[in-house]
Order: sequence, then C-alpha cells, then structure tokens
Amino acid sequence: MPITVRTFRNLLKRKLVRGAGLLVLILIALSMVIFFAYVPFMGARTNGGLPAELQRPVVVVGDFTLSEADLTRLINLQTQSSPPAEYGQLLGLRFQLAQQVGQQMALVQELKKRGFTASDDEIEQAKEEYLKQRLEQYRMQLLPEGKGTDSDLDKALRERGSSLKQLRERLLAEVPEFLFEAQVIGQKFTKSVEEKYAKPTDEQLRLMFEQIYPARIMVSVEKHKDKAEARAQEAYNALKAGKPFAEVVKQFSDDPEPIIKQGGRITGSGYYEILNNLSSLFSGEFAQRVLSLKPGEYTTPTPDKDKKAYYIFTIAERKLVLPKDFEQKKEDYRKSYAMMRSQFEQQAVFLEAMKNYKIEFKDAVLVQYEKLNTAFSQPAPQRLKTLKEIDQALTPIVASSDPNLRLAQWLQIQVLNMLVATAKEVKDKETEKTYGERLITALNHFFAEGGEDLNLRLMRAERLLEAGAKQQALDDLEIASGLAFRPGDSFLQQRIAELYNKAGRKDLAQKAQKRAEELLKEQQRQFEEMLRRQIEAQKQREAEEKKQAEAQKTTPGSNAAQSGTQGNAATPGQNNAPATQGR
Repeated sequence: MPITVRTFRNLLKRKLVRGAGLLVLILIALSMVIFFAYVPFMGARTNGGLPAELQRPVVVVGDFTLSEADLTRLINLQTQSSPPAEYGQLLGLRFQLAQQVGQQMALVQELKKRGFTASDDEIEQAKEEYLKQRLEQYRMQLLPEGKGTDSDLDKALRERGSSLKQLRERLLAEVPEFLFEAQVIGQKFTKSVEEKYAKPTDEQLRLMFEQIYPARIMVSVEKHKDKAEARAQEAYNALKAGKPFAEVVKQFSDDPEPIIKQGGRITGSGYYEILNNLSSLFSGEFAQRVLSLKPGEYTTPTPDKDKKAYYIFTIAERKLVLPKDFEQKKEDYRKSYAMMRSQFEQQAVFLEAMKNYKIEFKDAVLVQYEKLNTAFSQPAPQRLKTLKEIDQALTPIVASSDPNLRLAQWLQIQVLNMLVATAKEVKDKETEKTYGERLITALNHFFAEGGEDLNLRLMRAERLLEAGAKQQALDDLEIASGLAFRPGDSFLQQRIAELYNKAGRKDLAQKAQKRAEELLKEQQRQFEEMLRRQIEAQKQREAEEKKQAEAQKTTPGSNAAQSGTQGNAATPGQNNAPATQGR
C-alpha cells in the first residue's frame, strides 16, 4: 500500500489524537473552566548549570520562553519517562506540548493585562491543593484501603527508602512556578465571568430565543485604499436621502455576489451568537448598538477592529419564539444562559490572547513540522513548492550534530516521500525521479547511522520492491515483522502481508496476516478486559455509596462524629473522596 500525501496526513492526525490525554490541558475557549480546574503535571524550570542544548528556546510567546529542558521534562512526565519509540509520535508530542504551553501562557499574559494577578499566598495555597491531590494518589497506592494519616503515609514511604517530606519536595519540583500562577489567575478569571452572568433578567432570557437577520454594506479598504471611508460615507448619505438599503448595497457594497443579491442580508442566527460574532469584529458597544436597531434604522459607517473595511448595518428581520415551557423552566434557562454567555466571553478572551501574543517556534525542526501541517491544504503546485522549501531547511540540520538529528531525519524522509507523491500528482516525472532517488538515499543513511523506525522500514521495503530490489525488501519486511508485535500494530502487520504478496511471497504474507488477526484479537481482548474492570469498579463504588447511605440512616449521629474527627486531623495529604472519584 503506497504511502501517499493523504496517508501521511492521517498519520499526523493520529499522532495528535494519541496525545489527547496529555497532562497539559488543551486551551480551547469552550473548556477553559476545565483547563484551570487543576494544575497539569509539568517539569520544573532550570536555567543554571544546564548543557547549552537544554537551554535552547523551543517556543517564545510574549515574554515567556519554553526551553528544551522544560519540554524534555514535560515529555518525561507525560510518558512516565518512557518517550515514544517511534520518531513520528515523539515529534508530534513535542509539537503538541510546545504549542499547548504557548497557548496557555498567551492566555495568562492576556489576563494579566486585564488586571488578573496572583499573590504569593494564593500561589502557595495552589501548591498545597496540588500536593493534597497528588499525595492522595500515593495514599491510595500504598496504604490499606487507600486510607490513613500523613504519619501512616510517611511510614510507608520510609519503608521504601523515601519520606513524606522528600515526596512533597519532589512533587513540587515537578511543577514550575508559572503554572501555579497560571492556575490562580485562570480561576479568578473564570469566577469573575461566572459571577457576571449568574443572574440574568427575564428579558435577557427571552433574547436567547430571538433570531436575528442582519444586513450590511461593506466597503473594502484593500480595494478602495484611502477613499474607502469617503465611499462608505457616500453610501450612508444615500441611505439618509431615502434610497432603499438593497439598492445602496448594489451600488456600494464589496461583499460577495450572493450577499449583494440578497440586499446585503447575511445568515441569521440567535441574538447572542450574532452579538458574539459582532463583538469579535467590532467593539461590544457597537455590537449592542446594531442589535438594538429598529426597523428602517442603520448604523453610521464603522471600521472593524483591523480596519480592513467600513460597515453599515441594519436589521432585516427578527423573530422571537419562546418555548412553551419558558415560565415553568425559567431557572433551567437561567443556568443555560449563564453557561452560554460565560463560554462566549472566555472564547473571546482566548481568541484575543492568540491575536495579541503570537506563538513563535524557535526549535528548527518544529518550525518545519508546523510548516508541513499548512502544506496539506494547499493545491498540488503550491504544495510542491512548500515541500521543497521544507526539504531545503531540513538538509543542514540533518548534516549537523543537532540533538534532534533523528527527528530531523524522520521528518525529511516524510517530506521527500510527499514530494515524490506530489510530483506524481502534477505529472512532473523529472522531479518524481529526483526525489525518489533522494528518498532511498535518506532512508539508507537513516538505518546505516543506527536509526530504527517501523514505518520507515515499510516505506523502504515498498520503494525497494518498486526498484526491483526484492531480496533487500524482504530483509526489511523481516525486521519490520519482528518490530510489529504490540496489539495496536495489527494494521502494520496487514501492510507487511500486502508487501509480502507484492514480493510474491504468499507463504510469508499468510503468516503476517495471521499475526495481524491475532494482534487484533488481543487488542479486542484488552479492551473488553478494561471495560469489565471499569464496570466492576463502578459497581463497587455504587455498593459502597449505598452501604454508607444505609449506615447514615441507621446511625444518624455517627457521620457527624466521624466528620468532626477527620476535621481535627486534617492535613494537606488527607484522603478526599470526591477528589479521588473525580480522578
């Protein structure tokens, strides 16, 4: 099966999907509340006494720099000191972690600019909360039934050559100071937004069910240059003179033809969706002004935030359709309103942070990896040009003693493979031949210099078969077959079977296919076992909760007494059932 551009794009997507459980939470606007709910496990920053290669910047955003040492610790913590063996997975993980930290710190800097800060006491409190949760995990692992005091935990740790004090110090050393600060600032921001929308009026609730259909006149600055404002004013004067809005649209608007044919009318949506969209392009005050327009009214010419165009808005139509249960379920709608408005505002702040604080990759390999991701959506001729540029940028890295040499080699091989496929797509036989030869050379160098990668083995085997080097291809397939032993490698064994068939070795193809089926069954068995354990754990929790509830009914005073005892002995590492269930 040939490795095409589409195949590699899907491969990259899988690399990113596999990182979905990263300890660094993904900063997307609709989940920022979750993002700041706890501190991710990240490595401590160390600036002094490190080798030069570990002090190299990987990502810079505003006044924050993520170093190679930081990123290395992140990867070790994420993978429990067992980084992915496959270079593609490792490169994808490096990119994802670096990008997410950049997004996180861009948001933090934006929030600081808006007045959100963290005091030393608040940061120390965040550390204690973090320690409490982490120590709870050790308590669950080391103590009978996962219960006991700090003294019990310290004793268990000393039996293993450590102590509670050492564990606390090590856990805190894993997390850099800036993340505790980020947690405090993020929680303050989330709380302020939630409080802002916690008590909506009935009128604000009704607007949830209003559909708005705006219409506009758009005068492009790019098209009309310094005359754009005067042209927009001319359109406004025509409206004031009584000319119908649709006619003024036809005469002055630079919108796409479908919008002009509809008299400037754009797609309708809910009141708050329109408010959110307008607020992202203009000021919040202007957005409110547009939505308060009465029939026949229109705004004065107003530029967007980026001053790319001047706009005149009117409201073509508005509909209010309240649900029948509006009065009965008003409290539920209040909660929905608060959640929706909070998410809109958090999204707006996040997007503003991404606009104000650009994430700049400094690691040379990650720079090209990012550029490669943009090439997938390009037309073939433009993609061919971009791939050549990436190849040229990677060549000096591959020829150097860069610490990330293997990653650079892996990435360049993928780029060369895509160059061959893209050249074939545009029917450029000369380019296809040139990069096909370079691809084989790059693969040979990779393996000759001690590199190993299952996917690259299969890539070279496929190329060798096409070149007629059957025995060399069979040698690669034999090695690849030995490397594809994990349950998740069943699809790779299927590829090996296909290539064996292509080489005319049906006997070996049958063995590989049988092995693929065995691995698939094992993968299914593991999944079913995991599911069974989850169901059993859920049943045990439910049984325990039922038992506790019955005990509370029979002995009403015992729970209070027990609670009081625990309160007197409370420590940062004490067992906390809700937190345990949450994990």
